Amino acid sequence: MPISWTDAKTAPKRHFQFYVSFGAGATEIPVWTIKTVTKPKANVSSIEHSFLNHTFKYPGRVTWDNITLTMVDPVDQQTAKTVLDALVASGYQYPNENANIMTGQGKSISKLNATQAINDVLIKQTNSEGKTIETWKLNNPFIVSIDWGGTLDYTSDELNEITVELAFDWAERK
Repeated sequence: MPISWTDAKTAPKRHFQFYVSFGAGATEIPVWTIKTVTKPKANVSSIEHSFLNHTFKYPGRVTWDNITLTMVDPVDQQTAKTVLDALVASGYQYPNENANIMTGQGKSISKLNATQAINDVLIKQTNSEGKTIETWKLNNPFIVSIDWGGTLDYTSDELNEITVELAFDWAERK
């Protein structure tokens, strides 16, 4: 007998039942600080071929949209510094006397360092008992954008949030 919504055992996936592992070692972000994450999205390009009065479409390449993580910035954890450390571990150097830019010894971001700085990113959805029911693994993720909290405002009592955008080559559902 097929399961339906009238069966008490049927349960949909819920938006609030998830966690994300992001970073490794010194750049690991605590899972409890991550407030929102966008799930992977794939796009297939379309190539057209015209013949007489007709247009035929063929699938092309698959590309993956960037994902966005929003996290709160607790004082004790220094999440903002941890995100900056990941950018520095990617190869970013400040353009000052320590960077040795004028001597030709400056370095820059590389894909290898950028992907190793945050390691594997796993997005896991769980059921009501905390069991993982869906896992997305981002392959070769790296930081493309960081917003350390936007605007400070004396009239606001909102929590400070950090938004990180990640690019990646492809995602796998495990």
